[in-house]
Amino acid sequence: KNAEGKNNKLLVLASKQRMNTDTRRSIFCIVMGSADCDDAFEKLVRAGMLRSRAERETVRVLVECCGQEKSYNPFYAHLACRMCDFQPKCRFTFQLAYWDSFKQFEDMKARRAANLAKLLAHLIGVGHCLSLTVLKVIDISPEDMPEMGVIFLTILFTALFEMFDSPAEVISLFGGISRQFGSKSRGGEDDSAGAGDDGDALKENLSVFFLQYLKSSPKNIKKSKFRANFKAAVKACETDGLDSMIPMK
Repeated sequence: KNAEGKNNKLLVLASKQRMNTDTRRSIFCIVMGSADCDDAFEKLVRAGMLRSRAERETVRVLVECCGQEKSYNPFYAHLACRMCDFQPKCRFTFQLAYWDSFKQFEDMKARRAANLAKLLAHLIGVGHCLSLTVLKVIDISPEDMPEMGVIFLTILFTALFEMFDSPAEVISLFGGISRQFGSKSRGGEDDSAGAGDDGDALKENLSVFFLQYLKSSPKNIKKSKFRANFKAAVKACETDGLDSMIPMK
């Protein structure tokens, strides 16, 4: 009876969260009703929710649930990484889910922006499920960016700069932008013509953003991990190849 009551409560919650299909409601009940990350992952696998097509819904529900939390819960990041390891298609689906979220900056609440930024920081910096190229669809121009876009990027990069122990890891992360833009797109078309330019444009835009918004961060203090990684990021955005490997004092 207790289990049935719990399930009914979850179904009511699912409808409030606009989980408007049977599949989404099932995924929601599994994710929200599980004891921990391992439990949720095993139940999703058993229910076939990480197979092709179903995985799209699972990713969307996870992103939605993470965004709705009152404060960030790392549970979603750990579950997301397990999903990506098990079903590689999830990586691209997470990218698409983020692209959709970026279109909603105008109407997004700060809580959702913060939660999704921290989730993405984990997917990029810890799980290596996504790369910084996911940001290529954001119009990173400080004058025109919606406030939630600024908040999202500020929290994302603050989390990343506090995550890495070595500036070399930051340089490698930003080096990945050039490598990814130089490869073929997921659709199979070779977009390498001009792809390097796109990578340079993203790095240039990020550099401007860092200097305008993160340089004045209260975390940017002498001898802090944040400052060392912030400086490495700015340098990696401004230079390529061997130049970016010059150690900074």
